[in-house]
Amino acid sequence: MGVRIKGGALQFVLFIGVLIAILLLTFITLGYTHTFFGKKTDALVSTIKKSELGLEYLLKKDIPYNDTIILDLGINDGIDVKAVKEFWGIYHKYTVISNFRKNRFAKLALIGGKVGEQLPSLYVKDNERPMIIVGNSKITGDAFLPKQGIRPGNISGNSYYNNTLIYGRQLESTSQLPELDQNIKVQIADVLNASFLGPNESIVDITNKKYLSTSFGLPTNYIYGEQINLAGVELIGNIIIKATRKIVVNASSKLQDVILVAPEIVIEDHVTGTFQAIASERIVVGEQCALSYPSALVVYDTKESFFGNNQDGLQKPNIDIGSNTFISGVVQYLGESETPKFHPQIKIEKGAKIIGEVYCEQNLELKGQVVGSVTTNNFIAMENGSVYQNHLFNGTINSDLLPKQYVGINYEDSNTTKAVSKWLY
Repeated sequence: MGVRIKGGALQFVLFIGVLIAILLLTFITLGYTHTFFGKKTDALVSTIKKSELGLEYLLKKDIPYNDTIILDLGINDGIDVKAVKEFWGIYHKYTVISNFRKNRFAKLALIGGKVGEQLPSLYVKDNERPMIIVGNSKITGDAFLPKQGIRPGNISGNSYYNNTLIYGRQLESTSQLPELDQNIKVQIADVLNASFLGPNESIVDITNKKYLSTSFGLPTNYIYGEQINLAGVELIGNIIIKATRKIVVNASSKLQDVILVAPEIVIEDHVTGTFQAIASERIVVGEQCALSYPSALVVYDTKESFFGNNQDGLQKPNIDIGSNTFISGVVQYLGESETPKFHPQIKIEKGAKIIGEVYCEQNLELKGQVVGSVTTNNFIAMENGSVYQNHLFNGTINSDLLPKQYVGINYEDSNTTKAVSKWLY
């Protein structure tokens, strides 16, 4: 006699069978999806790594400016890598783009110079006279000095108060300053003199627009005018602000990674931000400002500008940095002259602090502190109506405290290697 199976039991068996089939299909689908996305992730990771390899390649090899170059990295994996080398102020800007099928990754960076293992604290051009050190001045680190060396001196009854003239090695300088990257120098001149507006670039009116942010992967935006006041304005990224007369930066201004270009640039008290200021005549920085790395103040004075005297009757400096101001980056005066100058082209007030490099092709008056390196044609001290040539009075320089990660001025020197100063966006 046959066994009768109840209909409910049969349905249960069928249900279990369907459930098992669904679970099997789910596991198969999950396995396929995992494999698919794994391969896609691997492809994306490989694309990203290839862009990193491309940037490492550019740091060791040179390519033409403003031209898209296909890089041959010696790896045949189907990933194309293209690179563009451009300028961004005193730095190079590298863009590396890697492509694989639908995967695309761009890596952008500001590139500066890195000098060997240890940046010298001081380089004073040999003008056939010794350097004189006075007061509470202190130089820590290797120093390149004229053949006549360094001597203690006296200004208004102040002698030299430290025990050692140089806290580091004393080396001999030459009659030439270390040479800057000539391409950068030409670029600075072009930025100051030309309209430089490209076919894909546009002028933005900020009269009624107080905020603008532009990626470095897009065409540059320009803000242009005769005299520009940036009070209450926030500007971020790939933006150049150019005035034919003057730019004023206020404490209410918020500037990040932009470039300012004008004959005269005034940075008022309490300004904070990260930007490059490039002027043909003068830059004034007020008190208690904080300009973060990698900021830059550059005057390229080809006309030997004169813009009046200060309240003491002395000619105003081309770069004047107020007391208790902090700048992380580069301060540069460019402008050689056959005529002797008897006033400072860069003046760094007492209490001001520069972390980075100061490069001056004429006279530097240093009353504040430089954590990093000073390269100058000549020191100068202006005290009680008198001019003291090649005197350092109460200024301090210490290259030992400079962060090892610091990347700054691009030199022609073969000992200078290229490195990333900042990743862009």
